[in-house]
Amino acid sequence: MSLSKVFTIIAIFLLLCVSISYAQQIAISTQANWWSQDAADREAQKIVDNVTDVSVKLFTVDQQDALADWVKGCTGDGVTDLLILCGQFPSTIYAPGNTQADDSLAELFLDDGNAIINTGDYMFYVVDGAGTNGAGGLQTMMDIPNITMWDDNTPVVVTDDGKKYTPSLADFQSDRPFHLDELEGDWHPELILAQNDAGTRADPVIVANSSTGGRIGSFYLTASEDDDPRGAVISEWINNWFLKQITPVEPAGKTATTWGDVKVH
Repeated sequence: MSLSKVFTIIAIFLLLCVSISYAQQIAISTQANWWSQDAADREAQKIVDNVTDVSVKLFTVDQQDALADWVKGCTGDGVTDLLILCGQFPSTIYAPGNTQADDSLAELFLDDGNAIINTGDYMFYVVDGAGTNGAGGLQTMMDIPNITMWDDNTPVVVTDDGKKYTPSLADFQSDRPFHLDELEGDWHPELILAQNDAGTRADPVIVANSSTGGRIGSFYLTASEDDDPRGAVISEWINNWFLKQITPVEPAGKTATTWGDVKVH
């Protein structure tokens, strides 16, 4: 076999390895709070049906150990993976009561440049139905001591980006909007789909950390609203923005190999 053929085979092998390594994944923990489990299961299935370009895995209430394994496997894999929560923060990835302030599986996943979004209850507030985190869940995960998500019945209006990326989204009232005016440090709004008139509250919204590359988002943090089009709007956001805008992240000390890096002589 000629030397050029050997290099060609090596190049193809490397390209295949890179393609496998950099495949984005999405997981949904269907544990619901503030809306019914039946509605959560229904809307989660809509996301599975509507998002077809990447793998979307469902983890039910009884599969939280498997979810923890997924989170571990997606930490350090070199891509921005997405975890979707339905109002509860599984105890298998975050110790209840904020007893592991640093280096929980969830925080390691987030700080690795991955994304976590939530629909339903106050983000990171409830663990396995116990309500044991309180406001400290979000504060610990973001390392922002005073950030909160109160304000019942806050009217939010769809932005131009909301109309562009999530056409199923309409004006509504959020019960736990993101407090944009309480963001600190490296956190900043990256995509605002609906907000209040003052621009201080938003839902749905994506906020990003410019240092770690991690992202947190909220979609319909509303009480007992089983008819909100959560599945449709989240699917549209994934298909129209997340999968198109998010580029692979690099584990510390590693550089991605692309086809352009492989030269055949």
